[in-house]
Amino acid sequence: MLVEFSVENYRSIQEKQTLSMVASEDEPMLNSHTFPIPNSNDLRLVTSAAIYGPNASGKSNLLKAIQTLKNLVIKSASRMQTGDKLPVEPFRLNSETAKKPSNFQVIFIRDDIRYEYGVSLNRERVFEEWLIAYPNEVQQNWFSREYLPDNPKFQPDEGYKWSFGKGLKGEKKRIQRFVRSNSLFISHAAQNNHPQLTEVFYFFENEINVISLTEPQLREFNFSIRMCEEDEKFREQIVNLLSEADIGISDIRFESELINKGESINDNIKLLVQNLLSGEFEDIKDPNTLELHSMKVITIHKMNDSNNEIELEIHDESAGTKRLFYIAGYLLCVLEYGEVLIIDELDKSLHPVLSKALLKMFNDPEINKNNAQLIFTTHDTTLLDSEIFRPDQVWFTEKDKSMTKLYPLLDFRPREDESLQKGYLLGRYGAIPFINGLRI
Repeated sequence: MLVEFSVENYRSIQEKQTLSMVASEDEPMLNSHTFPIPNSNDLRLVTSAAIYGPNASGKSNLLKAIQTLKNLVIKSASRMQTGDKLPVEPFRLNSETAKKPSNFQVIFIRDDIRYEYGVSLNRERVFEEWLIAYPNEVQQNWFSREYLPDNPKFQPDEGYKWSFGKGLKGEKKRIQRFVRSNSLFISHAAQNNHPQLTEVFYFFENEINVISLTEPQLREFNFSIRMCEEDEKFREQIVNLLSEADIGISDIRFESELINKGESINDNIKLLVQNLLSGEFEDIKDPNTLELHSMKVITIHKMNDSNNEIELEIHDESAGTKRLFYIAGYLLCVLEYGEVLIIDELDKSLHPVLSKALLKMFNDPEINKNNAQLIFTTHDTTLLDSEIFRPDQVWFTEKDKSMTKLYPLLDFRPREDESLQKGYLLGRYGAIPFINGLRI
């Protein structure tokens, strides 16, 4: 479960901005929209958080920062080579910050242990990396590394000062030797099966799920297909979700289709690269001998004048139906295993009633039995309802001197009977567009 995420000097974010999932002490919907943090003296976390703001205010950059940290943790040891550039971009509208590293910090809980992990880096190297654990709420500094290029004492180790705490058991020095200036210690530790740090790695790899509009939809599409193929229970749940959306789908099935059909495999590999799938063929000596298959999704509808059925390809369905199928696998998986789901523009192509229904799944303790969390950006003001959200679940972004500012609705202490939608549209909380110098 996610407690807090902070980012500084990344894309449109210059100063440190923090998204907190810690619940306030407000009583309304406390038992449905929040859940207790293990071993935390009555502290609670919210089940969902919505982020509002005008276009280009930095909403997506906040979620992109979470995705960037996830990718760095799970890929820097296995996918990057010496000299490869790290995928970070500083705030470039300030001459000072443009030269400084980007900073990411996350607080999370896994198996009832709270962790704080942070990293500071630019395109060329990692400057700092550290991890603090709180088993039984006792602070243990497990490891840290700091780049000290001007200290000759540390030059043999590429200028890094390392520190390991007593709470971190197992191999450390051997793993340290594998770490490059552009890779993370925690990534190498997981690659070498370090028992404690692999658990931390798993949080990033398995428990943070990001659906981004900038990534190919095929990746999300394939996840839902895979979930249906591996577990009949999930297939039935996805069918029920599609059916309850009142779009006429009574069932779904899958059909394998040959996609190269005797053509040169090279053109198909280019297509697969675009869809982040080319890595599957790295070890194949003659890719032209391959038969590549894709999985077609077939939706089944009942005729309105008989008991007969008709089959359609998912690509013939509406944009909303396709969007719902894309996210359904993640949605149900996250609810099943108590993970974190992050969606850029939840309301894209979805009717507001359907968006509300998805939200209520996270706010219903009978459905969300394992404390899953949903974080999303949206422009749908119909969701700004005191019966849907507590004030500690709503956040805003806006630009101040060209840099993103993130702040919670809680700062405004709205009355219980206040219309949040009306207040937002009137500009009471900021974070709405300006056109010709005027708020709309």
